[in-house]
Amino acid sequence: MSLTSVPSLYLALLTVTSATLLLAGSQQRTELRFAASEFKSVNPPETVPMYAAAFVQPAGGTPSVHAGTITQLNDGQLLAAWFGGAREGAKDVNIYCSKSLNPSQGWTVPTIIASRKQTTQNLNRYIKKLGNPILFADADGRVWLFYVTVSVGGWSGSSITVRFSDDDGETWSTANRLVTSPFLNVSTLVKGSPVQCESGYLLLPVYHEFVRKFGEVLTIDRDGQVVNKTRLTAHNGAIQPWLVPLDKQHSKAFYRNSGGSAHATLSNNLPNVFAAEIEPVKVTNIPNPDAAVAVIRRHDGGFLMACNPTTEGRHRLSLAVSTDGQNWTLIHDIEDSAPPDEFSYPYLIKGDQGNYHLIYTWKRTKMRHLAFNEQWVGDQL
Repeated sequence: MSLTSVPSLYLALLTVTSATLLLAGSQQRTELRFAASEFKSVNPPETVPMYAAAFVQPAGGTPSVHAGTITQLNDGQLLAAWFGGAREGAKDVNIYCSKSLNPSQGWTVPTIIASRKQTTQNLNRYIKKLGNPILFADADGRVWLFYVTVSVGGWSGSSITVRFSDDDGETWSTANRLVTSPFLNVSTLVKGSPVQCESGYLLLPVYHEFVRKFGEVLTIDRDGQVVNKTRLTAHNGAIQPWLVPLDKQHSKAFYRNSGGSAHATLSNNLPNVFAAEIEPVKVTNIPNPDAAVAVIRRHDGGFLMACNPTTEGRHRLSLAVSTDGQNWTLIHDIEDSAPPDEFSYPYLIKGDQGNYHLIYTWKRTKMRHLAFNEQWVGDQL
């Protein structure tokens, strides 16, 4: 067999595997619906505009940090995580976690919630490096941790590992590897926030980077097992999807643009992702320098995006709003500097009491948290 035939063989096997998983999950898929909390518009309490920023971890942490994630617990506290070490991909990288205290006390001292040694022992397989954690507190109070693990090669050889906590992040379950394909089970990474379903299942946006780059969504059951997956786009380079429900089955997805000549954020309409009803990807009016974006619904039903609105570099991080998810208006620069400064990998959630929460990488040395409310957003328009 020639070396040039290997990618073709991989694609063929991947296609067969994906079709098998889709057929196996078709009956469950038609019964799934988004939880109302994911798309219902609410009127937040009328308060004065609020905007506050602070660093999550104290001085003296790891030399390099990246890929922050945040979720709100049932008691209203925030839980944040990121990976940190000597540099991205280094052997000393761990997944760190910190919990918010009251505004005057800041955040708890970071603790390690996933390491190479622990993950290697749990999975009974060698783990070379860790990356991209995702936290999500579900409707039952369980906190999920998804993170990327690599045994051989680079990030394109990744798989996703999952742990969960039933005591607000104090203790964590044994790590398990998500099986997204019976063939090799590699080249699946995670960046976007999960979405809750009525049934208790989670939809986890994921992406592939080997041979072709594209987004998918996994259906995860209560035991952390993959019961279905759906391809989100055939567009090469549309990665790190964020899924935004609009009603019980209709949603939109937004992507980092990691290929092609159009340096802009991508999106597509998903009439029913559970039935694999997917429309073509469109280019938005927001520039994208091959960088991650985060998008959520506003309380009024519109869209809110955190992004790097440049064609090169991640030295500017901004907020933008839209009524249709396609045409955007930039409303505020969170950070605006010059290369090589980097403010990147935003992760955005809608919290209680009308507040929004954003965590992002600050110059690859610290994680920064931003809290603001709908009244403040309205004042920027």
